[in-house]
Amino acid sequence: MRKPGSVGQETAKLIRQHAVALIAAHGYAAMNLRQLAEGVDLTVGSLYNHIGSKQDLLKGLLKAVMEDLLAAVEERVLPYSTPIMQFQAFVQLHLQFHIDRKNDVLIATTELRSLSAINLHHIIKLRNRYEATLGSILRRGKATRVFNVRDVKFTTLAIIPMLTGVSQWYRPGGRLSRERLIEEYTSICLALVGADREAEFDPTLLAKIDDEGRAADFGAAPRRRIP
Repeated sequence: MRKPGSVGQETAKLIRQHAVALIAAHGYAAMNLRQLAEGVDLTVGSLYNHIGSKQDLLKGLLKAVMEDLLAAVEERVLPYSTPIMQFQAFVQLHLQFHIDRKNDVLIATTELRSLSAINLHHIIKLRNRYEATLGSILRRGKATRVFNVRDVKFTTLAIIPMLTGVSQWYRPGGRLSRERLIEEYTSICLALVGADREAEFDPTLLAKIDDEGRAADFGAAPRRRIP
């Protein structure tokens, strides 16, 4: 026996999955709600009971991608105790997420232009939170002298697009296995931040970062946990 509301939840999930596939294949502008309704065996009128509008649908899809990614960081990256361990976990998570959810991240990167101004602002805030997490890891690594990073913001903005690009070309069964690809990219990223794997983590050095995150030598926001 189904739990109350389970049919509606399953229908909403099916709508999201089919919408992602349609938008990834044809683009948001070309995808119409009649196609979507037919694909999930609903009338257009019934579809509106689940999505509100086409714009609401797109915002919901992109919001779900970013919230899932932020939740994964909270669970799989932040619990590590040192910046270098967090950094490696971040790189590996980003790659795994973007390989496993290729269509989700495709529309998340290509369809920002299709959002209304207010919806774009909301999604950009989530993206900024994600970037800030990597920035905080790099900043703590710099403060504790395990990373040699001149400009944390610049390095953050260099690493994330490089990792995201893997979802555009990686194919299972290619020259590199998934495991080898992640290993190689992790090594590249560690070299990029000048990581010293032999350096001992000294948490007392974090005292150089004040409550506003603006120590004289490091000059950026402190790490904040995702709420």
